[in-house]
Amino acid sequence: MKKVGLKDLGIKNRSEGAAFLKRLWNGERTDCPMCGDELEMLHRKAKKDSCEWQCRRCDAVFRTIDFLDQLNEQMPR
Repeated sequence: MKKVGLKDLGIKNRSEGAAFLKRLWNGERTDCPMCGDELEMLHRKAKKDSCEWQCRRCDAVFRTIDFLDQLNEQMPR
């Protein structure tokens, strides 16, 4: 598993990044921005937590809390 950062996603602005995070946190179907496959909850059975997501095809892990911190640091209002 490789941890994905904000730079890896190619997100152009803050609103696009926020929309991506909201889709994940709401549990909506979200495609991997890197390969297009559907993202799945990383800890689906252990705990119902929408903070970590994984793409099975490219083995990327999306940690939403880290991503939010990066979004705030790199794309302030």
